[in-house]
Amino acid sequence: MRVFCGGARLMWIGLLLVSGGFLSPARSAQQASAKLYVAEFQQNSVGVIDSRDNSVIKHIPIPKGAHGVAILPDGSKVFVSSDESGVISVIDPRTDEVTGTIRTGKQPHGLVASADSRHVYAAIFGDDQILEIDAHTLKVVRTFDAPQPHNLALSRDGKTLFVAAQKPGNTGIARIDVPAGVIKEMVPTATVPRSLGLSPDGTILCATLFDRNDVDIYTSAPLTKTASVTVGTAPHHVTFTPDGKLILVLNQVTNDLTMINPKTQAVVGTVPVGKKPHWIAPTADSKYAYVSDESSNEVSLVDLEDKDIEKVITVGGGPRKIALQMSAFPSESRASTERTGTAMSAQRVMVSMQGPPPQFVPETITIESGTTVEWVNNGKNVHTVTDDAGDWDSGSLSPGEKYAHLFSDKGTYHYHCIPHDAMGMVGTIIVK
Repeated sequence: MRVFCGGARLMWIGLLLVSGGFLSPARSAQQASAKLYVAEFQQNSVGVIDSRDNSVIKHIPIPKGAHGVAILPDGSKVFVSSDESGVISVIDPRTDEVTGTIRTGKQPHGLVASADSRHVYAAIFGDDQILEIDAHTLKVVRTFDAPQPHNLALSRDGKTLFVAAQKPGNTGIARIDVPAGVIKEMVPTATVPRSLGLSPDGTILCATLFDRNDVDIYTSAPLTKTASVTVGTAPHHVTFTPDGKLILVLNQVTNDLTMINPKTQAVVGTVPVGKKPHWIAPTADSKYAYVSDESSNEVSLVDLEDKDIEKVITVGGGPRKIALQMSAFPSESRASTERTGTAMSAQRVMVSMQGPPPQFVPETITIESGTTVEWVNNGKNVHTVTDDAGDWDSGSLSPGEKYAHLFSDKGTYHYHCIPHDAMGMVGTIIVK
């Protein structure tokens, strides 16, 4: 069945009636507070979908090039890489606002979070590096060398990281020993690898490749190819359902999702989805999967048992990577101590963003500790308010939008606008 959201196309089919209201089939698989985060590449934002009714509740502006998305398993933070801006934005799921920014280097691509929620790993394509980031301090604690890393897969015990390496002349799948921080194995692939999927028990690794209509299946240690399963045309994202009973792969030319039994390595179903499907987020009970349809500007909710589309959700332009929150929100006390970007204060001053030329007015201000600075975009272009040290960032602010930050600690803080830094759009906050 297929349910379309919005306008005259809205059709409610096969939904469960609970307490006098309709409930999405995904709700039985999710906690009431679970959300889906969608990297909307064309409009430089992250769409937020409430899994209770599959409604779009917000679009969060972020720097240009929305790419990878990862959510900590404990539900406390969402990380989104911007490959054209060299940053990772950190979103608080309680407020759905950007509360931190991590400077990464050139072209951050895929992200993956450790099962214990302590670390996030970021593939920095343009620097041939992988960053190990402390998920709570947001500091880079280690770097690993890898040839143009694109997408990543991490074992549940956090000891092994698999990398789709795309560097010309050195393409393949790298297996990194995380405690040692070095590549232990590099297996060449027939063409450039696109996506990796690791089974929940860590024993099977799947890979898709450019110009191949197969999913390659490997044992994970050592990396040994055991089979190639023919799927649709131009397969991209491949992943496992959380129960490990299905391999799911999206095919970007035939516009469908292929389901593979990992034990028999046989195709057990194909479900048509929207145009140019990009990424998959299975639900916790393995009964459903969300699929981003990049060229349709939609997210499809796939019923994996009935092998059909349960619902189609219209989102922002160019949805690519998606991630589904599997845990409840952190406690209010924890969220309030971690929140940095939007705190309020009894003292408040304003800085205007305007132009031409693009500038902060006033460029330098002196304030007392405990003052909140509010920036207002009074110009005609999109700006950001980005701390040089990478501790806070507004994301992209459209004309008329605002961003506020509480300065509690004394010191001098230098900041800039990402798109207009080279044009001299910089500022300084002196806290006495």
